[in-house]
Amino acid sequence: MKKRIKFQLLFLICFSLSGCYSPKIVVKEDIVFSTRRIELEYLCWDEDNRSPLLNLEQSIVKEINRDETTIKVYDKLTMKSSGFKLEAKVFMIVDNKVYPMTIDYIEYEHAKNMIENTEEILQSDSTKVSVVTGYSESNKKITRFSYKLSDDLIGVIKNSNEVIFRYYAGPSMLTVRLKNKQLIKLKELIDMV
Repeated sequence: MKKRIKFQLLFLICFSLSGCYSPKIVVKEDIVFSTRRIELEYLCWDEDNRSPLLNLEQSIVKEINRDETTIKVYDKLTMKSSGFKLEAKVFMIVDNKVYPMTIDYIEYEHAKNMIENTEEILQSDSTKVSVVTGYSESNKKITRFSYKLSDDLIGVIKNSNEVIFRYYAGPSMLTVRLKNKQLIKLKELIDMV
């Protein structure tokens, strides 16, 4: 059990230093709506390690059908329970120019997780028994946003050097910067047909 926890901590430390988890593009055909869906998914962290933001899971979906092509962003922000409620505002900063997003959907949730703490006890006959030593509780705030990218903004992103997502929660300014691979994959998604 202790080895597993140490591995998880090492894994989290390595990825927290990198800022974002490696992106993945998946192409799906939706016969219901006669649409081609190109999905980019990745997991990121705030640049400020004092931030109440634990992580950002982001899915960017490009839908192509006969009439139109749209790109929609789906954000899932997981925050410490002690942080302020996330404001209903999302901004993209592309090459130092601010673009406020029009939010289509927002959802707030509180997640509670109970963890059973156990310890191995060596008995007199040299067998080990697992004993429950207590319980730990973790609470998180989860906020989900969705918003579309305008054609103008898509064109700006296509030629950009830097893309940042900005959120606000009380006194905290949450900043998630797309790193090299994430920005390359986003531009790849924009160009895909």
